[in-house]
Amino acid sequence: MHTIILDTDIGSDVDDALALATLLGSDSVNLLGITTVYGDTQLRARIAHHLCHTANKSIPVFAGVEIPLSSCEVWSTGSEGNSFSNLNQYALVDKSAVEFLIEAVNQNPGEIEVIAIGPLSNIASAIMQAPKFAKNVKHLWIMGGDFTKEKIEHNFKCDVTAAKIVLESDISITILDLPSSQKTIIKKDEIEQIKSSGKLGSILHTEILNWIQPRNQDWTTPHDPIAVLAMLLPELFSFSEKGSVQISEDGKSDWRLNQEGNVKRITPSKPLEAVSAMISLIAKVN
Repeated sequence: MHTIILDTDIGSDVDDALALATLLGSDSVNLLGITTVYGDTQLRARIAHHLCHTANKSIPVFAGVEIPLSSCEVWSTGSEGNSFSNLNQYALVDKSAVEFLIEAVNQNPGEIEVIAIGPLSNIASAIMQAPKFAKNVKHLWIMGGDFTKEKIEHNFKCDVTAAKIVLESDISITILDLPSSQKTIIKKDEIEQIKSSGKLGSILHTEILNWIQPRNQDWTTPHDPIAVLAMLLPELFSFSEKGSVQISEDGKSDWRLNQEGNVKRITPSKPLEAVSAMISLIAKVN
């Protein structure tokens, strides 16, 4: 059983919602809480609440850091939450995401895995505010970076300072970078399969269309749920030896083999099976 905290910028790219649904469908996950990060984190928290409520799951949600530690301008699609009505019905707790992360991890040392699928502002803040946090996290799973160094990946770009703090910490980390996640695609027929997966599947289908149609696509890349699946179904992935990651001032990421490092890379070795597993787990929610 994996005891998990999901740290997410849910509400923009649909892959965060797919990652949450994948976790909700797994019998091997104890989802302790959800923390939201980047921009309007209260809106993101209410979106997460709504998805959990639709799935008949009672999961505490905590709004987190809104402004990147690097103080860069916050990006948004401008349509976050637009397809949902009455999100204000979901009351938010007073405790912040960073407070929850620190409290949960330090009270349960070596027991909690964190899955970070957005900018790393919450995780970096917890590291800075609580010296024992990094040591007490069992494992940190990250979707972020581009180790080809050809692009500056979105999550790292949105808070370069936070990415540097987290990747230079001594937390045990496994990371799925952008080129590796792009080996997986949810095709048109698979999008329709998700639609048939009950109430939550119907919502996810709408969110997928809202994401892909403005981009003139009939497919999407499930970056974030693939990071979740690496934890749940490691047999579908290739794991590197240990290495270290350096983050440049503009957010480019460089992974290098280092037996004294703390970061492993992953890539889907069975991408078709990974997408099928995601769809199957989502179908189990309702």
